Amino acid sequence: MKHIFIKYNPYQVTTEITIDDQPLKKNSRLNVPDQRLQEWVDNLPDLLFEECSTKDFEITFQGTILDYEDVAAAAEDAKAKGINISLKHIPAKEVKDKEQAIAEIFADIQKGPFEELKQRDVIRAFEMAKSSDFEVNVVATMSAGKSTLINALLGQKLMPAKQEACTATITEIKDNDSEHFTAKVYDKEGELIETQPELTYEVMEQLNSNPLVSKIRAEGNIPFVTAEDVSLVLVDTPGPNNSRDPEHKAATYRMLSESSKTVVLYIMNATQLAVDDDNNLLKHVAESMKVGGKQSRDRFIFVVNKLDDFKKGEDSIDAALKKVKDYLADNGIENPNIYPASALTALYIRTILAESDDDDDDDVYEAKGKVRKFNRNKEMYFEKYAPLPASARGIISNRLEKAVEDKNDKEQALIHSGVVPVEEAIRMYVLKYAKTAKIKNIVDTFIKKLESAQSFETTKKEIASNEKERDAVVKRIDSIKAKLKSGEEAKKFKGEISAINYDSEIAKLANNIIKKAQEKITKQLKDPKKKMSVEEAETLCTQFAKFADSLQAEVQVELENLIANNIQKNADDLLKQYEKKLADLVDEINVGDVELDPFEMMKGELPSNNSIISNSTKTEKVVIGREKYKWIENENRKWYKPWTWPEEKGHWTYKCFYGEQEYVDGKQLADKFFAPIQEQLFENSSSAQEYAKKEAKRIKEAFELKFEELDKLLAKKLDELKVCATDEQKAQKQLEEAQGRLEWLDDIYSRVNAILDI
Repeated sequence: MKHIFIKYNPYQVTTEITIDDQPLKKNSRLNVPDQRLQEWVDNLPDLLFEECSTKDFEITFQGTILDYEDVAAAAEDAKAKGINISLKHIPAKEVKDKEQAIAEIFADIQKGPFEELKQRDVIRAFEMAKSSDFEVNVVATMSAGKSTLINALLGQKLMPAKQEACTATITEIKDNDSEHFTAKVYDKEGELIETQPELTYEVMEQLNSNPLVSKIRAEGNIPFVTAEDVSLVLVDTPGPNNSRDPEHKAATYRMLSESSKTVVLYIMNATQLAVDDDNNLLKHVAESMKVGGKQSRDRFIFVVNKLDDFKKGEDSIDAALKKVKDYLADNGIENPNIYPASALTALYIRTILAESDDDDDDDVYEAKGKVRKFNRNKEMYFEKYAPLPASARGIISNRLEKAVEDKNDKEQALIHSGVVPVEEAIRMYVLKYAKTAKIKNIVDTFIKKLESAQSFETTKKEIASNEKERDAVVKRIDSIKAKLKSGEEAKKFKGEISAINYDSEIAKLANNIIKKAQEKITKQLKDPKKKMSVEEAETLCTQFAKFADSLQAEVQVELENLIANNIQKNADDLLKQYEKKLADLVDEINVGDVELDPFEMMKGELPSNNSIISNSTKTEKVVIGREKYKWIENENRKWYKPWTWPEEKGHWTYKCFYGEQEYVDGKQLADKFFAPIQEQLFENSSSAQEYAKKEAKRIKEAFELKFEELDKLLAKKLDELKVCATDEQKAQKQLEEAQGRLEWLDDIYSRVNAILDI
């Protein structure tokens, strides 16, 4: 038996592994120092077998309970391969402890002796890191019960629920724990149309039917989380059936794309699987889930709704869930997280039964019937089927035990309805991924500032206490300042910035996106019937239109991602160039015992790439011009093709006769339908490349302005150091103050570093 020790730190995303107390070999595939546990834990048993040539292991895991549960799940799955793993757990500090420590440190920093640590940008960075929004996107096809589930999660009727694809707006609901909902309403251009001081179901119905409304941003209470936990945002996107705003379909694909890390609640109708629109969306989910390991699987929560609609003896819950699993597997989705639910039951309990107990009221009577149904039928205990880790199961089990003890039938039925496990799954994801990342962001905000302050204070202390080196220090400071002011150095730096260019790489990647889209079109063109009736042609064209609509959204999102990646690369390279410039300002770092390092002194002042990007630009949505598909009845029947402006090239006559019978040539129809679409794809690629060039230029200009600010700040710091070297009285005062300031910094620095320890 091999003894394996694994220490995983989710805050720093670091992993240490030893085998029989020996470190791993350099070429070991178990070397995963900077990968999230969930990216490789599924493969852990196979990797251990490959490394050790045995199937018996004892693993000691040091880490958080949620990460330990993922290791335990992998160990359980390994049994099927004959790999035996026994486990021990060394607990780590959990998120709650760290959040408290962060709050205390921030308060101490605001009372501390360093004004530069109290600046607005530090406070703002801390607040942004602390309160960053976390999205849960709710997506479904028609009649899956999406609005009902959202209302159940909110504990009130807010979202209109109809049997048709009624949602024509994107609605974002942010948790702020307030007593009622407020909202801001926007049009397609992102312009504010109106504000709603108190958002109600009736107001939402009006907004949803208003063709001018494209987005609603609401804020209120989402009961199963607190605003202190995380700024949770439920995002309700229009179903794929709805095409009032083409941007909505792109929003769905954006959220499903593999680059996104948001939670997706995918609502399925247990009584109506295998819908065409559903299949198309699921293919994109499958592609996204193939990248990123377990985290990608965790972020997709498949809620099988209306599972209580089956009549007794018609089907079993197990059989129904197997059908869903097989259906997802047919669409390329393996090991999905499937949660059975009855959203309507949960909504009834949280609304109707929370307000009334009057059996004479038909709604109350119906709601009580659902409570009885779930409590009396053990097969309807949906929480048993939820794929939650042990810790989450324990939370729900304790809650259920208390409900039984209190004889609270409504609470018992609520848990059995499956909605509570869905809420717990969301909370688990937030705790495991979002909160650990948030803590790391906050700590990073502090660390750079503290290191710069520490470097600057140390340099001041060294200058003040080294009288014999002061003249040499002054010369070196003057030399650095001269380089800062040098026109030749500035010209050289601008040349290095100008040399940063990704135009050819962008062109290549954009062409690959278009090539992939063309391949999908080619598949659509295969084997259409040579002769078909007008009615058959109409049906075929409707299918083409749906396909083209989805293709447009895919290409749009892929090109947007390409532009965003290009912006990020440019920003990364620009920052590296400035860091290199700081390092090149000195030929030798030390003057005797005095260390003069502009980079260390300025490290905390360097901007994050995201702050520069968000302040200077936003990625433009790539929009393909198009009009709705129309069937035009006149003396010459014509197709109005997508993605063309209303001009003659958008029409073609397909009318043919075979003897006395009118028919349509399917091949000709397909070719002519897609010809302008392919032309538009190339135009779109060119537009995206041009936009990427403009953005690169704008980013460079924004960074250049920031670099000028940083140069002035560095010059100011150098002047302060020069005073220490030339003014005896001030030097002595600095020496007296420095020790206390450095001790304060050392204490704060060690406390901040300890936050990321486990």
